[in-house]
Amino acid sequence: MITTQSSLRLTVSTTVIQQFYNMEYLCALSFLLMALFENVSTLKSKDVCLLEMDEGPCRADIQRYFYNRSSQRCEEFSYGGCQGNGNNFNSYAECQKACWKIPKIPQICRFPMNVGPCRALHKKYFFNMTSMQCEIFFYGGCDGNENRFDSMDSCLEYCKPRKTFPLVCLDPLDKGRCSASIPRYYFNSVTKMCKEFEYSGCGGSNNNFISRQSCIDVCGKGGKPPRKPRRRSGSRILRRQS
Repeated sequence: MITTQSSLRLTVSTTVIQQFYNMEYLCALSFLLMALFENVSTLKSKDVCLLEMDEGPCRADIQRYFYNRSSQRCEEFSYGGCQGNGNNFNSYAECQKACWKIPKIPQICRFPMNVGPCRALHKKYFFNMTSMQCEIFFYGGCDGNENRFDSMDSCLEYCKPRKTFPLVCLDPLDKGRCSASIPRYYFNSVTKMCKEFEYSGCGGSNNNFISRQSCIDVCGKGGKPPRKPRRRSGSRILRRQS
């Protein structure tokens, strides 16, 4: 027969266990939300940094800084005082903080698309610094510049920035300091894959996800080597420049 005292102990024990798992869930959820917020913030700042410098229509002379995607540096400009766009920072340090994660692109890929003065219609590809993608254009057949590739593959291989990961995904595996055994997932930055591990229940790093899918959503599947461009006879060999 279960006494009132035994029933009370059972109720308290159940409540404590439930609170423990609720705290674990909230901690894991907070880790995931922080990682997602960091990723979204990074994407927003990148979008702003890739905008063209815009002085605006007004005529003030206010010292500001913008990220120059051609030189890949933060540079000073004179802001007119109204309108313009988000690529407009009060200080060099503010610009650097917002744009330092912009991947470095080889010099020839930063040239603007140039069809040249001739009138042929040769299907080519160029790297668009605004979209950060390789796109089709029709080359006139003479002059132009080196941001011109025979295939999408060769353009991507030479110009496309390598995949980067949120900082949470680069944290080392840390099982924590308690004695529980809870199935969790972490991102292995060497293999670029999400792997299962046994979490001890407390402590550890932020690289700790409640499911494989949540790990993939934040850190990506990874692990895919870049595609090799096809070699064509007579095509030039390009060396990647920093």
